[in-house]
Amino acid sequence: MRVNEFLDRVAYETQKQLPTRWRNFRTWRRYTLIQLFYQQRRIHYEVWVRGGEIHALEIGLHCEADAATNARLLQLFDAHLFEIKHALGQQIEAEQWTKSWTRVHELTPYKTLDENTARQCAARLAQMIQTFEPLMARAARASAKTRAAANSSPRQRKPRAMAKSR
Repeated sequence: MRVNEFLDRVAYETQKQLPTRWRNFRTWRRYTLIQLFYQQRRIHYEVWVRGGEIHALEIGLHCEADAATNARLLQLFDAHLFEIKHALGQQIEAEQWTKSWTRVHELTPYKTLDENTARQCAARLAQMIQTFEPLMARAARASAKTRAAANSSPRQRKPRAMAKSR
């Protein structure tokens, strides 16, 4: 199977394996990788077919937004790394990938790009999506509540001037 056919198959199989609420992702493919994303492409799930000496599939969540967002997400993943590794296994790595990009990923060796490998890769990707999406949604809700509470705090009243007594 050619790389582009393999990646298309992974996206198709991932969609089939996900609960309905997470099937509406969009995709972007380039050369030897495919990105699956929801709100913004800069935070996406990625499958990268790595050849040469590595000969592995990199499967994971890539955070390629602004540095502050990426750092915040990495802190979130670090704070929940025990839960993440419990759900996905000890081979998962959360790391600062470049100066500003972060990722949570694993390398999975492969022998051939075929239907079976695509289904296995899709199952793993679906598992990751089902682990990371609720985590990111909870963090977003908590952040929104914090902002709402800060914006709705009662204003301090200025003290009234006291009348002078004679």
